[in-house]
Amino acid sequence: MSFNLAAIRRELHRTPELAFREEKTKLLILSWLRQISGIRIHEFSTNNGILVEYSRGEGPYRLFRADMDALPVSESTGCPFSSQNPGLMHACGHDVHMTVLLGLIERMAEQNVRRNLLFLFQPAEEGEGGAQSVIAEGLIQRFDVEAAFALHVASGLPVGTVSSRPGVFFGVPQEFDVQFFGKTAHAAFPAKGINALDAGRNFLSLMEKDVSDLAKQHRVIFHVGKATAGTIRNVVPNHCKLEGTHRSLDKEVSLRINELISNNASLTTKMYGAEYRVDFLVTYDPVVNSADLVEELKRACAETGTKYQKAEASLTGEDFGFFTSLYPGLLFWLGSGCAEPLHSDKFLPDEACLATGVDIFAALARR
Repeated sequence: MSFNLAAIRRELHRTPELAFREEKTKLLILSWLRQISGIRIHEFSTNNGILVEYSRGEGPYRLFRADMDALPVSESTGCPFSSQNPGLMHACGHDVHMTVLLGLIERMAEQNVRRNLLFLFQPAEEGEGGAQSVIAEGLIQRFDVEAAFALHVASGLPVGTVSSRPGVFFGVPQEFDVQFFGKTAHAAFPAKGINALDAGRNFLSLMEKDVSDLAKQHRVIFHVGKATAGTIRNVVPNHCKLEGTHRSLDKEVSLRINELISNNASLTTKMYGAEYRVDFLVTYDPVVNSADLVEELKRACAETGTKYQKAEASLTGEDFGFFTSLYPGLLFWLGSGCAEPLHSDKFLPDEACLATGVDIFAALARR
C-alpha cells in the first residue's frame, strides 16, 4: 500500500469545514487510517478529533499534531480541486497539515519503526478552542508524552525549506469585544442623548496612547477590525460595538492590555454617562519551542537535505501553544512555495511541500 498524498490533499481541499463541524473531514481521515495496519484509532466524545496510537517500542511517546478546520473564505485560486463548499476554504493550509500527518503514519507503519508515537488530528484551531477541547477530554494524558511536534505551511518560503527558532515562536492572540450603550436623541438635540459612537471613539483614542507607550518596551499589536454604531443618520447612536484583537509575545503583557481595555472602557463611560460591556474571547498560550528540539530539527534537515532557516518570533496565534505549555514542543514553518498570504482566497501551497513535511516529521519521529 502506498498513499497518493497529492490526491489525498486535493480531496481534503475540496471539502473544507468550519471549526467543530469537521464531520466529512473526519470520515475521510478515518477511511484512510483504516487502510493502515498496526495502529489503534481513538475518537473523542466531545469533538471531531482523532488520536492515532502507534505502540511499537519502549518508553514514552512522541506526539505529532495536524489541525483539521478551514476558514469562512470564498476560494479564488482557480485550481481544479477548488472548494466545493461555497464560502469555505482551506486558506490556512490545514489540508496540507493533515496530508503530511497521514503520510507520516503510513511511513512509520510500513517501515515498522520501533517507537511509541501518537498522531493527533485536531479540530477547531481557527479561534474556537480545539486544542483546549482535546486536552480537556484527558485522552492524550493517558500516555507518557515526552514531546509534541507540529508544522505550519508558510507563505513566501520556498519548498524544501523549514524555519523555526528556540523560545517564544508564536505569540499570544486575544480577541475582544467592547460595547458602549448610550441614549438616542434627534441629531438636532444631541444634548438630550448619550452618543455611544463618541464613547467608542474616545475609548480608541485612550487605547492608542496607552498601547503606544507599551510598545516602547514590548512588541505588541492592538487592532480593531470591525466597528458598528447607530441605525439612522440623523439620530444620536445609542449603541457602539468594537470588535478587535491584540497580540503580544508574553502572557503578562497580554493581561496588561486586557486591563487597559477594561480601565479605558470604564473611564470612557464615566466621561460620557454611558454604560459599557467588555468581552474577552479567544486567547491562546504562546508557542514556546524547546531549544533541544530545535537542534533536533536542524539535524533532521541535514539528514533529509532540507534547508533550515532561523525564524523571527511571530505575532501569529496558534493553539499548539497549549501543547507546548504541557510538554516540550516544537513548531516549525514548512515552505509552501506560495507567495500569497495565509488566509488569502488565493493561498495554495505547492504539493511538493508534502514530501518535505513527511521527511522531516519522520526524521523527528525516529529519534
